[in-house]
Amino acid sequence: MLDRTARTSLTTAFVITVMCTLATQASAQDPLWGGDLVGRIDSLALASIEGGSVAALSIGVKRGGDLLLTKGYGLADIENSVSATAETVYRIGSITKQFTAAAVMQLVEAGKIDIDASMTEYLPDYPAAGQDVTIRHLLTHTSGIKSYTGLASWAPKKTLDLSDEELVDLFKDEPVDFAPGERFLYNNSGFYLLGMIIEAVSGESYRDYLDAHVFGPLGMSRSLYCDERPIVPGRAEGYEQDGGELINAEYLSMNQPGAAGALCSTVPDLLLWTSALRSGRVVSGASYGQMTISGTLNSGDDTGYGFGLGVGDLGGNSSVAHGGGINGFSTMMAHYMESDLDIVVLSNTASEDAGRVAQTIARWALGLEVAVEIPTTEQVAIEVAEDILETWRR
Repeated sequence: MLDRTARTSLTTAFVITVMCTLATQASAQDPLWGGDLVGRIDSLALASIEGGSVAALSIGVKRGGDLLLTKGYGLADIENSVSATAETVYRIGSITKQFTAAAVMQLVEAGKIDIDASMTEYLPDYPAAGQDVTIRHLLTHTSGIKSYTGLASWAPKKTLDLSDEELVDLFKDEPVDFAPGERFLYNNSGFYLLGMIIEAVSGESYRDYLDAHVFGPLGMSRSLYCDERPIVPGRAEGYEQDGGELINAEYLSMNQPGAAGALCSTVPDLLLWTSALRSGRVVSGASYGQMTISGTLNSGDDTGYGFGLGVGDLGGNSSVAHGGGINGFSTMMAHYMESDLDIVVLSNTASEDAGRVAQTIARWALGLEVAVEIPTTEQVAIEVAEDILETWRR
């Protein structure tokens, strides 16, 4: 589920450049590390760039206290020939959601939020349909509230700087998709509402809250809310595919993703973040435990998703992971528990599957079978299920 390609298209079928398998590399007999793994990563990243499917990649790999690699490949800005580095700043899309979930848990620990209370306790002006939706439902994508990024009414407005009220008006009166807790359906509206709840109970804007309670204390000096106007040194430009060529990504007002997907960061900052989140520097061990346990539906079935984090397994290795896709960018970060392995992959091209790159690296590091795909410029039409077409999708 978590390694699907993030797309920004709002249609159900489209043409993209895909990675066509020209050669398959046999499985690694033993886990790779050190120079052998660095060489494989270099080849994988450069193949994607030279094949024309992605402008740049920045990659970080760490196991326990052993930092193997933080490195950039390709061009962060094609028009000005600016190379990507480990410190290049990317939009991270839905990786934002784990920051939002952690902020909620900080406020739970402070006694300001009850995750099993109705969302209308904190947003009293929301329609009556919200009375049965709890904070937990919002955190686990089980609320049934319509995701605004999937609505036809949103598409013509995505370039506008909408207020919270104007954006919520797009979905608040829409029929629910299902009763709360009945199903899992990935949902940007839920996390946008969580951002509003953070603001309501803390008295701070979402961006100010993260600056004061997360980025500042952790020393994440290259992480920020992605406004377009401020000058951000080293910020990557975003691209998308058009007929086999890279073009500038379609414009999106960055006030619209909000707490669902509006943050920017770097590989080193995200490696710092994931370690701090696990070690009790952001939330307590008990809170982190809640964030990383699969949610359950009313039926008792697991969802495979905690609070802003996907929980799963790769070849017997328990994982906590999330990705993102937002106009011009594709991202993935994952932690493999038993091996204490962290992988971060950030790309400034919407058509690149950062999840594929991240999982390939994980398989090499864990000694699992892997097919290495060599990119070509062949164009193929593919159908993509609507549930993975959502902007800021994992």
